[in-house]
Amino acid sequence: MALQAVERFGIDIQQRHLDATSISVEGKYQRCSKGKSEVGLESAPPGETSAEPSPIRLCRGYSRDHRPDLKQFLMTLVCAADGGVPLWLQLASGNEQDTQQFAEVLKAFGDQWTSDGIVVMDAAFYTAANLQQMETTGWLSRMPLTLKAAQELVHSDVTRLTEVPCNSKDYRMWEIEQTYAGVRQRWRLVESQTRKANADLWQPELEKLEHRLNRQLKKLTQRVFACKPDALEALMQFQDGLEVHQLTQVSLETVRAKRPPGRPAKSAEPTPVQGYRLQATLQQTATAEDRFSRQRSRFILATNQLEQSLWPAQTCLSEYKGQQTVERGFRFLQDPLFFASSVFVKKPQRVEALALIMALTLMVYTLAERQLRQALDAQKQTVRDQRQQPTAKPTFRWIMQKFQGIHWVNLDGQRQISNLNDERRLIIHLFGPPVERYYYASG
Repeated sequence: MALQAVERFGIDIQQRHLDATSISVEGKYQRCSKGKSEVGLESAPPGETSAEPSPIRLCRGYSRDHRPDLKQFLMTLVCAADGGVPLWLQLASGNEQDTQQFAEVLKAFGDQWTSDGIVVMDAAFYTAANLQQMETTGWLSRMPLTLKAAQELVHSDVTRLTEVPCNSKDYRMWEIEQTYAGVRQRWRLVESQTRKANADLWQPELEKLEHRLNRQLKKLTQRVFACKPDALEALMQFQDGLEVHQLTQVSLETVRAKRPPGRPAKSAEPTPVQGYRLQATLQQTATAEDRFSRQRSRFILATNQLEQSLWPAQTCLSEYKGQQTVERGFRFLQDPLFFASSVFVKKPQRVEALALIMALTLMVYTLAERQLRQALDAQKQTVRDQRQQPTAKPTFRWIMQKFQGIHWVNLDGQRQISNLNDERRLIIHLFGPPVERYYYASG
């Protein structure tokens, strides 16, 4: 169906976006005995086994909607940058990681679609295993700052790097060529001038980090260690986790056993040492704010497209910022305005069927939104948005809300459409004869 939609509506699939999300389900979905696949809310009768094992398992995992108490499944979408139209859907068990799914999804997508271009993904894709499997596929990904090479580049002196032109006043960009995981790549260091200049965007996060570290340090200094090496080892482990802070006034005090009440006898031996306790103070480093500002205002885009003329830095930045197209699709799928606020069906097989219906609905939604925006642009027309301001890029959700309150009524044997104003008539006209036929039919 996606192939037919691409051909019929002329969708450009040279630039694609891939992302994954988790969708929670209601119900127990109790596990079968002996570790078999999970079944529906009602277990199979004693002595019988399920004739149709579920290809996915509904289980707990990392929850992106902050519901770790619910079981879930993983949904991965490949969407065209042109309108955000979904091209590929793949489901996985709830406890699987999207880092393991991306390479598999791209391989399956490549087996069905013959298209060059580039696939844009977030930092979850960027692992050595995924990079080595994508030798023949063009990709653009954000680098995770958990990598040592990424941290070094983010905190590097940009005067030693080659700055490249950027049309946006809010960004500066530098680039280098590197080989990581055996794959030649071009890395672009991107710096947001807004986040760099406005400390209010990252200062609260720094204060929150310091508050959390002080709580951890307080717990550490309340512990009593059996020996000095144990105390020093715990101190080193805590220090290794510090990025923009340091420990000062570090000391190690002895903790003696509680002596009996009363004045000790002259012949009494000293109270034995029971353990050791650390004392330390947390303090920001001299370069704490500068390092934190760099971490929050800079990120790295990596790509295996080395041809500078075909994929300049500005184009790569624009394509990555278009990653919101697939994220908007996920928000649509999880919006109670279009679907139930929770998934509650009896069997995992039905969950898969429901997910397919959701993806098809997203396809219709994005195609309608794309068609309307193109028609508005071609005819230099606008409609009013939620703030009653003219816009040529309305969401189809808002357009659907505009059409609430329209009714088909019978007056003296004549069927008429009520509450059609000029703006609604314009929208109907922009969608063309297939839509006009329903609203302007008479008799």
